Amino acid sequence: MRVLLLRPAAEKKSMARVLPLGLLAIGSVLKRAGHQVKILDLRISNSPDEELGSVMKSFNPQVVGIGVMTIECKYGFIDAAKVKELNPEVTIIFGGPHCSHEPRFILNDPNVDLMVSGEGDLTIAELIDALEQGRDIDNIAGIAYKKNGSYVRTVDRPVIRDLDKFDQEYDLINLERYFNFQSSMDFFPVFRNKRFLPLVTSRGCPFKCTYCHDIFDKSIQYRSPKAVVDEIEYLINKYGVREFHIVDDVFNVNMKRAKIVLDAIIQKNLNIHLSFPNGLRADFFDDELIDKMQRAGVYRMALGIESGSQRIQDMIQKDLDINIISGVVEKLTRARMSVHGFFMLGFPSETRKEMEATIDFACDLGLTTANFSLVIPNPGTDLRQTFIESRESNFEDFSEYTFDAASCNASEVEGDDLIKLKQEANRKFYLSLQRFKHVLRAVEPKWIMRSMINTPLALLWRNAISPTNAPTQN
Repeated sequence: MRVLLLRPAAEKKSMARVLPLGLLAIGSVLKRAGHQVKILDLRISNSPDEELGSVMKSFNPQVVGIGVMTIECKYGFIDAAKVKELNPEVTIIFGGPHCSHEPRFILNDPNVDLMVSGEGDLTIAELIDALEQGRDIDNIAGIAYKKNGSYVRTVDRPVIRDLDKFDQEYDLINLERYFNFQSSMDFFPVFRNKRFLPLVTSRGCPFKCTYCHDIFDKSIQYRSPKAVVDEIEYLINKYGVREFHIVDDVFNVNMKRAKIVLDAIIQKNLNIHLSFPNGLRADFFDDELIDKMQRAGVYRMALGIESGSQRIQDMIQKDLDINIISGVVEKLTRARMSVHGFFMLGFPSETRKEMEATIDFACDLGLTTANFSLVIPNPGTDLRQTFIESRESNFEDFSEYTFDAASCNASEVEGDDLIKLKQEANRKFYLSLQRFKHVLRAVEPKWIMRSMINTPLALLWRNAISPTNAPTQN
């Protein structure tokens, strides 16, 4: 079958430079199964409507798969409507994290025919084969659909254990578009080499943070170090990639395995740059790991810190002792690594004093850069249930879900004041001589200006000065 895989357009170009790895994984499976596959990333398109129309006409897909996170749902629905307008006979399948937890919401959209939940690698191959052959789909695990006006959801599919068998077919994507993409909305990553690509070495996270949804049963599955290094070498040799951003949920949760992967990279003498933009655990570092990171080429990483209040840390089940964070940041910066911090404001019952403590904590840590987002109760999280109980609301209008709006506020601070606190956090963090000192201390002179312009000034404009244009963290 002809299958078009679509990343929806969005009002903002935040993170557009990063490949849609989920669609690439799905497309790779389908290509190896003998289907004709095309990936269309409207996030990176300068003329998304025109490009969608052109591809629909030239490729004439029989199936269109659309991948969405919660904050992307409204854009997915908009593009689904456009697809149906161009070809009412096409079958539209939605996938992505939101689908795993809100299938009825997805299927209530009149343009959505089917939905895949959980990991889609195996599910989508079975589903497309069944559609092509006209077979019944009732026994395919991990899907939901409408049948005779009723809602049908099949049994969940088990987590995939062997990740090494899923090689990526990078020729499905024009990588040069990403290497050469320029946008004022670039927020994170800051990069040394524009020929960079994201890289996955594991799936899942064993922690139980209340704000995080999970489709991996709180388990973590690893690719072998050999598979990781083989992919790196392939991308170096075929596409000239010199930088890799490891986007695992938490790469360093298993420090022994992390060291083995880094050793494999070091032994190959690949001369590459490495970055960890997704948020490492601050409490899973030792001197040996930091040394291996430095030797492997790591120059930048993000830490998922979230709050400077130990009460909030305990409440959200982060299991992170805030007293150790400063020492870890100090060690990383001494190793000439740039350290980014992720923070959230507006947890249920969180007070103004606690939010101000988080802001002060972030400013005092010695971080190079930081991001402050507002808490949102994503479907499938324990936090969502807490919001429902505290506000007696189901929060079903997912179109209002962003990291910038306070429409889902269950803290002790009013919505308008919460937004002002977020703006103040960015002003206080970035408009200080101390921040310049930390940047000078942590990074090489040749890319200081790019770091200082791309991240702090963009954040100040989008968050502090123009909050309606703030970036989303996705």
